[in-house]
Amino acid sequence: MPDIWRVYRIKKCRYTHPPKDKFVVIVCRDIECMGFLLNSTIHPFILKRPYLLKCQVMLSNSDYGFLFHDSYIDCGRIFAFEDAELVVGLELVNDKTKADIKSAVAKSKTIEKKYKDLILSNR
Repeated sequence: MPDIWRVYRIKKCRYTHPPKDKFVVIVCRDIECMGFLLNSTIHPFILKRPYLLKCQVMLSNSDYGFLFHDSYIDCGRIFAFEDAELVVGLELVNDKTKADIKSAVAKSKTIEKKYKDLILSNR
């Protein structure tokens, strides 16, 4: 069973168009594992919307050895993943990143309450 608070590499992620390899941090489990995608930049659409911008959490490549450059967790959109997709587990997120994710989720206007509750209650 995949770990909560671990970053995974997803091969040909079905949530990107076209599908491509992506990193995802798993933050809770409902029926399936739920997680946020990592991006190398913040999309201009998000930059223009403060309520979405406050849901971005930076990951420093100096803290996470698998990253080639600083990246951003988009905590404004949560996605379901099957266990079979989560086979390449990388690092657990550190306590600071976990706190930053929880803070972003608490402020989010786009994450359903049930997922907020699950994420905020996970240690």
